[in-house]
Order: sequence, then C-alpha cells, then structure tokens
Amino acid sequence: MKVVFHADDFGLTPAINDGVLEAFERGVLRSTSLMVTGEAAEQGIAAARAAPDLDVGVHLTLVEERPVLPPDRIPSLVAGDRFLPTHAAVGARYLMGRWHPGEARAELAAQLERFASSGLTPSHLDGHQHLHLLPGVLPFVVAEAHRRGVRFVRTTLGDAASRPAQAARALTLHATNAVSWLASLGVAAAERSDLVPFRTLGFMHAGGGMALPDLLDALDRMGRRSTAVVEVMLHPGRRDADTERRYGHWRYRWENDLALLLDPRLPDALAQRGIEWTSFRALATAEQRP
Repeated sequence: MKVVFHADDFGLTPAINDGVLEAFERGVLRSTSLMVTGEAAEQGIAAARAAPDLDVGVHLTLVEERPVLPPDRIPSLVAGDRFLPTHAAVGARYLMGRWHPGEARAELAAQLERFASSGLTPSHLDGHQHLHLLPGVLPFVVAEAHRRGVRFVRTTLGDAASRPAQAARALTLHATNAVSWLASLGVAAAERSDLVPFRTLGFMHAGGGMALPDLLDALDRMGRRSTAVVEVMLHPGRRDADTERRYGHWRYRWENDLALLLDPRLPDALAQRGIEWTSFRALATAEQRP
C-alpha cells in the first residue's frame, strides 16, 4: 500500500500555512492543496515555489470564503460578497434547485485559472467540505483534471467509526454516506476518465481527531481490502488568535494533526507494515515511467 499524507486548507491563514510547512519539513507530509481564495494564498504560493518538493494541488472552494468571480456573476452561490456560510446551507439550496451548478462550474474554472497563473502545476484536485462531489459539479472537475493532465481527484471517502472513542461522532457517518451517495451520481464519469483510484481517510476525524492508534487501525483495515493508494486527509496548523477568530466555529484542533504528522513513531510503524508514504506527484511520475 502507498499512503499520501495530505494537508487541506493551505492558503487559508498564515498560521495554517506555517503548520503545513512544518509538517512537510519535519514530518511525513508531502502533499497539500491550496485554497486560492484564502487570505494567505499568495503566501502559500510563495512558500510552494521556495519548496519545489512540496506537492501542491487545488482545494476547490464553494462555501464560506470569498469567490474569485464577482458575486453578481454567481448569485445562487453567495450571500453578500461571500459563499453561503455552511455546507448545510449549500445542500439545502441545492436540493431546492436554487443553487446552480453552472455558476459553480464557472467559479471553479476561475479558481483553476488563478492557480495556473501562479506558475504552479497541480498534481491533484479536491474540494473544501467535499462540495466538488455534487452532481453537476464533479463531471466538470473530472473533465478539467483530464484537460490539465491531473490524474488524482478525491472522490471516495473511506472512513468508518471503528473505535469506541468515536461513538460520539458516529452521527457524522450519516454525512459521510450522504456525501458518498451524492458523489456516486457522478462517479461513472470519474471512472471513465483515466483517473487513478484512491480512498480518502480522515473525514470522521477531521480537524484533529485522529490519534496515531486511530490512523494505524484504519490503515490496517484498508490493507486487508488490498487498497493500493490511500490518502490520509489532515488539517495541520498553528493556532493563533486570527485563525481562532475566523474559524473557531469549526472546532478544529490544528495542532493535533500537526503533532501526528511529526510523531517520530509514525515512519517506523509504516515501515513495519510495508507501507510507503509518498505524494500524488511522485505517484504520477512513477506511472509515466516506461
């Protein structure tokens, strides 16, 4: 099995950028995805240029942040000058037919172009709160991945509530199932698109809830399924007053995920299981070799 340790939300705030970079420099992290609409996106781009071995993709965003396009171009996606504030609000408007996938496609195209203008080349695409998986959106994301030579798009969430300590979050599994069901409506397009399949762990533990035993238990179970590539989705960062003021309602413990990625026991535990930790870019490069 090959495992990609991945950091979402690069570019969101300077403190989150600092955590991602520390996890890359001192830990097992090799891949991250940049939120081009984040307030620290330009800082993240500069850092990525200075660290060419850091594998960077695009964290497509349709909730809470400011869009790239003017709000009057995408009125069904926004409240004022920002996207709708929660994924639940997006879902409700989507189900009522008042959230227009065509506007979402236009906005995501603008985000991909903004990323391209940075001079960076994405190896993978994923979505903030997984809204890129919505029917009417995912086929476009897959088509853009194909057009840009990207082989990895997050489509399959692989979590389950496996430990007693996770019982309090068991209700979140219903959200996992709902997201997976919505994604399945567009998965046929993904399956025909020459993408490399992989499963993503971390949804149930998002925001600092995954300790080392949780991770190893999940990887052991994935190994028994003979899963070739697993993405471990994490949110490393440094807690500061600005990040807490703006995103404290998420109740994320950014520093917990950073500690996991820096845990000195992790590389040995992976080696004992015959697991290779790598990046999406390295996987794509290996596939291109004769």
